[in-house]
Amino acid sequence: MGMNSLTTRQKKALETREKLLKTSLDLFNKHGFEHVSVEQITKACKVSKGTFYTHFPSKYDVILEKFEELDSFYSTVEKNIDQSLSASEKILLLYKEQMLYLTNVVGKDLLRTVYTAAMTNQVEQNHYLISPQRKIFQIINTYIEEGIQQGEFVNDLQAVQMQQIIQRCMRANVYDWLIHNEEFDLVAQMAHFTAVVLNGLKK
Repeated sequence: MGMNSLTTRQKKALETREKLLKTSLDLFNKHGFEHVSVEQITKACKVSKGTFYTHFPSKYDVILEKFEELDSFYSTVEKNIDQSLSASEKILLLYKEQMLYLTNVVGKDLLRTVYTAAMTNQVEQNHYLISPQRKIFQIINTYIEEGIQQGEFVNDLQAVQMQQIIQRCMRANVYDWLIHNEEFDLVAQMAHFTAVVLNGLKK
């Protein structure tokens, strides 16, 4: 008894959690977030509803889990950005890395699910897509404040208004990518769009 049985049980719990996560996302992709019930997920995994709720407070939390992965990725990117660059260059670099990651790692299916979930009324709280707590926004906000202080950006807009405008570049381009066919190059479109916006904010 002791340690061994515990690690086996913990391992089993982790496997169950992973299975629930993967199955949920597969079902969301196939049928649409709002059409999938917790019951469908648990049936597909052959576990009880109680087991699902042990791991996730709601089906929406499954999606939040993916966002947390994204956020740890952004932290890594931030560390690798050259501090001597201008604020605009830093923002463009961060967005470039983000769009590459969304294109190559996350993929359209999962993002479509995220955007659909954001538009259903099942999400009571302020949606995570626009939550100021998100790591990516905190990083961008740091860059904006920097740009204002160093006189790179105009100061007739409040930092908060600038943040909203620059964050909107992200959602607008990702949304367009989701509704266009393969010809839409997310990385290139985002870079061009954001550069135009940033130029409009420069002194």
